[in-house]
Amino acid sequence: MDRHGDKDMAKGKKGRTEPQPTESKKIPLVTQIEATPELLKRLERDLKRNTFTVLTPYTIAQAYGIRISTAKKLLRQAAEKKLVVLYSGGRTPIYIKHP
Repeated sequence: MDRHGDKDMAKGKKGRTEPQPTESKKIPLVTQIEATPELLKRLERDLKRNTFTVLTPYTIAQAYGIRISTAKKLLRQAAEKKLVVLYSGGRTPIYIKHP
């Protein structure tokens, strides 16, 4: 047998089978790709409850299970409605609750 004959055996993977994903178990990690009025209402409710100390697209995306681009749109809409104020507008925008 040559040295490169059986690569799976050399790596110790012989006999292993990977679990096959089923259709019913697939759960999307990101559920929303558009900023909806329901998301804006949810953000407004969470702002009243003081859930967030600092608002960044990442913190919103993690909290609501949405994409970062959607979170950016949501924060811009909230700023237009005077719910939040842009604190720092660099590469990553940082918003704070409107006083």
